[in-house]
Amino acid sequence: MKKKRIVISGGPGAGKTALVEGLKIKGYTTVAEYSRTLIEIAKKEGKSRYFLSDPIEFSEALFLGRKKQFELLNDKSSDLHSPYVFFDRGIHDIYAYLKAIGQESKSWYDRISEYQYDLVFLLTPWEAIYRQDEQRTETFEEASNYFSFIEATYRDAHKVICIPQRSVAERIAFVKDTLKQYE
Repeated sequence: MKKKRIVISGGPGAGKTALVEGLKIKGYTTVAEYSRTLIEIAKKEGKSRYFLSDPIEFSEALFLGRKKQFELLNDKSSDLHSPYVFFDRGIHDIYAYLKAIGQESKSWYDRISEYQYDLVFLLTPWEAIYRQDEQRTETFEEASNYFSFIEATYRDAHKVICIPQRSVAERIAFVKDTLKQYE
């Protein structure tokens, strides 16, 4: 059975990782957010705000990591126990972020377009839960700005569903109920 690739995306700090972790606890196969790994490595090398200081280098490294995550599913899909694989952000987020800062290009668009997901869930900006941390250095306003680019990029080629601002448990229930419609 072909596993369905499902993206959980949205602006920074909207609750994506908590939702993906909750889905993992419920037994679903999940793929962690790769940009946090890159940001951590960059900090050790003395680079702060890696994406903003060198957006093309950061995006290239991020693309290679997310592409590997995407393709790994092809190699191991028969080993996975759930019919869905949830990605904490997808390849298309790269283009959306570049577009948000005016660094997008047709070649980047063409690259991300080669990779398609079966469904995309978006979490809208939610100031009540937004927190800055070591990797999430954006203000809430900056995070909210990225959301519009993420939404537009995914809507261009995917079925997109926005998840209501609710508790993690209620968001998991919403995802599960929605997936029943696509079985």
